[in-house]
Amino acid sequence: MEYDVVVIGAGVAGLTASWTLARKGFNVALVESKPCEHIGFKPCGDAIGLHHFEKMNISPPEQVVENKFYGVRVYSPSEEHYITVHGEGIGINSWRFHQWLLRQCLDSGVELFDRHILVSLEVRDSGVEKVFVKEKGRASTREFRAKAFIDASGATPALRTKLPSGWPIAERPYMSDYNITYREIIELDEPVKGEDRDYAMIYLNKEIAPGGYWWFFPKRGGVLGNVGLGVIWLPDSPNPRIQYERYLRKRFHGRVVDVGGGLVPTRRPLPTLVWRNVGVVGDAAYTVNPVHGGGKGSSMLAASIVAKHFGKALEEGRVDEETLWTANLEYMEAYGSKQAGLDILRMYLQRLDNSDLELLLKKRIVSGEAVYDIGMKGSLRSELVRSIKTAISLIGHPGLLNQLRVVKKYMDEAKKLYLEEYPRHPSGLRGWMKRVDELFDRFSGIIGFEKGPRVPW
Repeated sequence: MEYDVVVIGAGVAGLTASWTLARKGFNVALVESKPCEHIGFKPCGDAIGLHHFEKMNISPPEQVVENKFYGVRVYSPSEEHYITVHGEGIGINSWRFHQWLLRQCLDSGVELFDRHILVSLEVRDSGVEKVFVKEKGRASTREFRAKAFIDASGATPALRTKLPSGWPIAERPYMSDYNITYREIIELDEPVKGEDRDYAMIYLNKEIAPGGYWWFFPKRGGVLGNVGLGVIWLPDSPNPRIQYERYLRKRFHGRVVDVGGGLVPTRRPLPTLVWRNVGVVGDAAYTVNPVHGGGKGSSMLAASIVAKHFGKALEEGRVDEETLWTANLEYMEAYGSKQAGLDILRMYLQRLDNSDLELLLKKRIVSGEAVYDIGMKGSLRSELVRSIKTAISLIGHPGLLNQLRVVKKYMDEAKKLYLEEYPRHPSGLRGWMKRVDELFDRFSGIIGFEKGPRVPW
């Protein structure tokens, strides 16, 4: 079976990539392990900032929107203090959203192979020649040939991990680059009332969610609640479901309508999203926000960029890292460089204890506007730093002030590496990767951040 492109994985990234390419007239096969009717059953916070849709010029259909948010409230460990980060977003029905995207794909000519898993692939120096997939419950395999392949198979990538280890796109991350999560959707006995329905709530508490946070996102006008937590993934990390049962179960009363959990990448993007005739998008490429782990919007953005450049390369008749390289440049400018800066901040925040977090929010050392600014830009502006320094000086905490200087320095350096100094040609990638590793290793050493072992896959 021959196609222009084979896409592995029908999450938001795989569906977006498939739809983008099919609309341009390319013959696309979409391989997904779930049955068609289950595509979209993925446990997550189900919240997306509207700016992601605006960037891609897509309007979310009304039938998938279950709540509209005017911002996020970030609570201190004691829950006595919070800051409000203003910014419009929506809470979605994940299944309906995926099914809507799937319908766009099918209507555009994408051929879906649901209940199929990737078994193996055949690789040559020039790229992947073909993949072998198997339908669940059957012993025989199918052989798919294509000019290009896109891995959108999630946090434990099905295709990328089978590529030669010497390819930079096959990089193995550390366990600490992920959070492991658990969440429930609850039909609440007492619906959320008032303005609390209009905000997503994030709670910082290292006892409940070490290296992460726990959340409560109202849905359907406060009738439903999306409640969950994420913890940094290390060999000695607590089980998030046990943490949920211990700390959160008694706080939310109602009928549980859905449960789930999984791995969420919380780090800077892959050093390259393309190599030979392979592209990687979504969680498989870590195209997420490192601080809060939100990935639907940025995954769609990455997928649309990578698919667009694959389309151009296919039209030119040559698909390799050189013809596809501009996809990296566009993504690093659009989102990747911000991820790099936020990855530095993420590592620092994971080292803070509850007393530090309480102080930051109680004394309002960081305002909601500052958090919004950092989140949108991935860096600390000089005027913002000056205002934070003034607040820290007033409470007499020189240690925190020195930490701030270090964090700003490394956030700026990381963002610059990914934006201004990202290689303009694949030949410069390996030298650049070495500089990135040196920068993050140096920062890890300064703050005492333990990366842990590499992932098992």
